[in-house]
Amino acid sequence: MLSPDYLEKLPEALIQLWQQVEDDILQDLGRRIAQMRDLDALTPAAQWQAWRLEQSQLVRKGVLSILAKYSGKSKKEIRRLLLDAGRETLASDDAIYKAAGLTPSTIEENETLNNLLNAGYRQTLGTWQNLTATTAATVTGAFEKRLDEAWLQVSSGAFDYDTAIRRAVEDLADQMPGVTYPSGHRDTLEVAVRRAVLTGVNQTCAKLQLARADEMGCEFVEVTAHEGARPEHALWQGKIYHRGGAIVYEGVRYEDFETATGYGTGPGLCGWNCRHNFYPFFPGISVPNYTAERLAALSAKTVEYDGKLYTRYEITQMQRALERRVRKYKRRFVALRAAKADTTATSVRLRDTRRALSQYLEETDGKLDSGRTDVAGFSYPEAALSTAQANAPFEAFRKENLAAGEEDLLPGHAQAVIPQEKLTGYALNLDHPKGADKAVAFRDVLGYTKENAPALAAALRDGLSQWKARPRPATRYGQPYEVKMILTGANGRQATAKTGWLVEEAGTAPRLISVYLYKQK
Repeated sequence: MLSPDYLEKLPEALIQLWQQVEDDILQDLGRRIAQMRDLDALTPAAQWQAWRLEQSQLVRKGVLSILAKYSGKSKKEIRRLLLDAGRETLASDDAIYKAAGLTPSTIEENETLNNLLNAGYRQTLGTWQNLTATTAATVTGAFEKRLDEAWLQVSSGAFDYDTAIRRAVEDLADQMPGVTYPSGHRDTLEVAVRRAVLTGVNQTCAKLQLARADEMGCEFVEVTAHEGARPEHALWQGKIYHRGGAIVYEGVRYEDFETATGYGTGPGLCGWNCRHNFYPFFPGISVPNYTAERLAALSAKTVEYDGKLYTRYEITQMQRALERRVRKYKRRFVALRAAKADTTATSVRLRDTRRALSQYLEETDGKLDSGRTDVAGFSYPEAALSTAQANAPFEAFRKENLAAGEEDLLPGHAQAVIPQEKLTGYALNLDHPKGADKAVAFRDVLGYTKENAPALAAALRDGLSQWKARPRPATRYGQPYEVKMILTGANGRQATAKTGWLVEEAGTAPRLISVYLYKQK
C-alpha cells in the first residue's frame, strides 16, 4: 500500500528539478525578448521577420540544450521513485500477508514482479519523454506569440519598448506552457511532471500489488481514503471490495473492485493524479481501517480561518495557492532582471504575497515548505534587491511621519475611541453614497471589509503608538489631529492612510472621525 501522504510527496524532488528547467528556459526567453530594444520601431517588416526567425531558432536550440542537461537526472530520479515506491508498497502489503500466516516471496526472486516493475519504469519514462519531446516547439510557439504581441504594441505606438518587453516577460513568467498533449491541451512542466509521475508510479505499484494478491490467493482489498477526495472518488474510498465480481460473503455484500472504483481507467482508482491505493484484506482476520465515522471526519470542517471553518485539506490547499503566488512573483523578478526590465512593481507584489503567506501560516498553525517557493536564480542578492525596491516608496514616508517619542503621538492615544459605525457604516460600507470609494480601496488594497472591521480597528490603534499626530486648526467641536500611517492589511499588503481624530476637551480620549487610504505623492 502507498498512503495518500506518500503519493502526495512522491514527485516533489522531480518537480523541483523541472521547475529549475522552467526557470532556466524563462530567463533565456527574457534575455532574447530584451533584444527587441536593438530594433527601431520603423524597422521594415522583412527585417523584423528575419530577426524573429533567428531568435525563434535560438530559443529552440536553447530549450533543447537545457532539456539535454537535465535528461539524465530525470531518468535516474524516475527509476529511483519507482524502485522506492515498489519496495514500500510490497513491504506494507507483505506485513498483512505474514500476519495472515502466509509467506510472500521477495521481489528479487519473483520474476513476475521484476518484469512489472521494469515495464512500469519504461512506460512512465516513455510517457515523460514523449511529453518533453514537445517542449521545444511548445515554448518556441509561446515565445513567438509574445514577441509578435510586443512588436505590434511598439510598432503601433501603443507602448514603448520597455513597457512592451515587461508585459511580454511577465506574461511568459505567469503562464509559459511546457508540454503539448496529443489532444492539443497544454500544461506547464510542473503540472505535467506531477501528473505523469504520480500516475505512472501508482499504476505500476497497483500492478505489483495485484500480482502479489494473486500469488497469495487474496480476493479482497480495502481502499485508502484521504481528505479532499474528488466527489466521485469519495463515493468508493475507504471501503472493502472483492476482486472478480460482487459477492455476498458471510452475510456481507462486497461490490466488485474494478466496477465500483473504476480501477484500470483514467478517472478511476490509481488513475490520473489519483492518490488512492489499496491493500489486502482478509474477512474474519483483518479489521477495517475506515469506519463510517472516520470517513465522515475526513470531510469535517474543523479548522477556523478568517471567521469560517475549513477542512485541514482546504487549509493546506489555500496555503499551496499562496506558495504558488510567491513563486510566481519570484519567477517574474528573475525573468524581468534577465530582460533588464523594471522589477519594482513585481517586488512590491512579492513582498505583499510573502507577508500574506506568513500571516496565513501564523493564523492556521501551518509550516512553510520552502521547496515550493524556491526559484533558480532568486537567492540572497535578488531577495535583498527585491526587498529594497518594495520598501523604497515607504522610506521617505517613514522619515517624515514616524514619531520620535511620546511627545509626537496623539494625546491620549492609548484610550482612543474607534466607533464601530465609523468603520462598518462608512469607511468599509460599499453601499454608502459617499464612502463607497473608500470601502472599495480598503477591500481591494488591504483586504478589509465590514466582516473583519475589528482587525482594521486594531491596526489603527497600533498605528497611533508609532506615527506622528499633527494638530489641525481648532474648531468649535474641539481639537482635531491628523495621523498619517502605514497600515498592514488582512492580506499582508501595506498602504498609506490618513486618519482624523478629535479631542473634544483637554484630557478626554481622542475619537476617530475619518480614515481613508491615499497614494503618497
